[in-house]
Amino acid sequence: MTYRRALLALIFGGVFFLGLLVFAPASLMGYALERASGKTLSLAQTTGSLWQGSGVVLLRQHARFQTLGNYRWQLRLADASLQVQAEEHPPMSMRYLPFSRKIAIDDIQLDLPASMLEIAAPQLGPYQLQGMLDVHGQHLTLDISGMDGQLTVEWAHAASALSEIRPLGDYRIVLQGKGSTVDGQLTTLSGKLQLSANGTYDSASGLRLNGTAQAAPGDSAMELNELLHHIGPEVSPGVFALALMP
Repeated sequence: MTYRRALLALIFGGVFFLGLLVFAPASLMGYALERASGKTLSLAQTTGSLWQGSGVVLLRQHARFQTLGNYRWQLRLADASLQVQAEEHPPMSMRYLPFSRKIAIDDIQLDLPASMLEIAAPQLGPYQLQGMLDVHGQHLTLDISGMDGQLTVEWAHAASALSEIRPLGDYRIVLQGKGSTVDGQLTTLSGKLQLSANGTYDSASGLRLNGTAQAAPGDSAMELNELLHHIGPEVSPGVFALALMP
């Protein structure tokens, strides 16, 4: 009799646990996102289930929340992957690699506000950067030490609260992950403010960036004079040092 009761309890418990998994609410994905990001990111307006759902990703910054857009996800048991779709972009694929303890991400495509740059470089906070970041890459791996792979960031309609010029320009940032360090290169695509710089980031010491800033040929020099002097000292006529240190 005891064996039969134990067997029934085991079956009931298994069915109950399976039911919890099948009907797990989408809010559990929000809980997982908060835990993984140290409460920097969260999910709101979640619908669906843990296995297939959607929600609005929020960024906690300076004691307030900023919307990062609508995301949809689907957990696939067949290939142990998480498909994530940002807005109307094609879905990205995320897989956990247990033997190497890494997360592999393919077909990366994200639209983010320029204020996200302040997370990597808090020194940029006073500039109150504006515009949109188009982040894309083919393959990336993440682990506890850092990332491997290349990301390209197109910064469109860049602006700053320190200048009335809208926009200042369009820029490209190429990031190359090498484990615990990430090398970056900043170039100007177009605009009145010409920026060029190289930098390195690691979690221990933060971001180091060195380069130059100058006005594009024409009437931009007078318009940008105050901003350029705020960026750094003039190292040669019309050319100003652009430097960020930890």
